[in-house]
Amino acid sequence: MSESRSSSTFIELVEQFARLDQSPATAPEPGAGELTATLLVGDFESSCGNCRKATLVHGVDRHTDISGWDEKPGGGCGARFTDIASASRAVTAAHLRQLRPDLPLRAH
Repeated sequence: MSESRSSSTFIELVEQFARLDQSPATAPEPGAGELTATLLVGDFESSCGNCRKATLVHGVDRHTDISGWDEKPGGGCGARFTDIASASRAVTAAHLRQLRPDLPLRAH
């Protein structure tokens, strides 16, 4: 690997770590009667903390579809994701922040 490539990779890593030190995201307070849930991220899939069914991690604010081998559009419970947590010891806080920087971390 050339020295310039090594330098740019090092700089990218430093920038990633700097973003992890930023203050955590905060979710808006749920409205009265609004169904909310934690987005649970495991080793191979993610799930809704409300109904425990599979869900997507990226690009969703609510559990509207059930993801997996056979996606089921409209099969989710509709809960709004208010935070994110690990469902596995292998999924670190840094990984959760990288996946969804818009959601605060739930203690795990």
